[in-house]
Amino acid sequence: MLNHSKPNFRSALVAFLAVILITGVMAPSTKAAETAGSKCTTLGKTVVKGKIKLTCIKVTEYKWAASPVKPALASIYNPVLPGNKFKIGTIQFQAGAVNFEFGDEVCRENGFNDGCVFNQGLTGSVDPDSPNRWIGVDLVLTNQTNKTLQAVDLNFTFYMILPDGKYIESAKGITYENSPIEITLPANKSTTMRIAYELPKTINNLNPILVVRDNSAAKAKEYFFYLNW
Repeated sequence: MLNHSKPNFRSALVAFLAVILITGVMAPSTKAAETAGSKCTTLGKTVVKGKIKLTCIKVTEYKWAASPVKPALASIYNPVLPGNKFKIGTIQFQAGAVNFEFGDEVCRENGFNDGCVFNQGLTGSVDPDSPNRWIGVDLVLTNQTNKTLQAVDLNFTFYMILPDGKYIESAKGITYENSPIEITLPANKSTTMRIAYELPKTINNLNPILVVRDNSAAKAKEYFFYLNW
């Protein structure tokens, strides 16, 4: 009986050691996944690796990105939340509503634009056969100076982020109420600027982030705002 039990004991011991060895080999690979540039699953989750803090962000897809321990507000690591305010220079910004039916307003004023067509009453309306559509983003601007500011006084450009990570700039030269080229900001008052984007209808999963680029200095700086949709 003893002679038969020894091989069984050795087999069990070998199997146990193999499990430990496999676990030891697999464990480092799991940890190694949490490196800058690797994929992650939970937006905003953070892990600390020594002196480096990694934050799960989404621009093209969820990925770990090395970030400051206390990321600056309005950075890609810490976008301004919907409804919150952030000051850029002398103007306070607050992201407002997103209008996915903005084409009606754009086409009423700009019937010759892409995505628009003239109806029987010669009024511009949305072209249902157009491959593009219009969306609008409200941005509440508060002029914190003592003088009225006009569109020519502002030096900002506005972007959305496409699924492939590329920026798409807001439409320029489009006229409608409180458009960026027609906006007037009274002193010490808040005004809603309406930003229009022309997007292919095939795009269904834009990142919910508005990028405000300040071009007033020699080197442009970008600020990020979460949009509530």
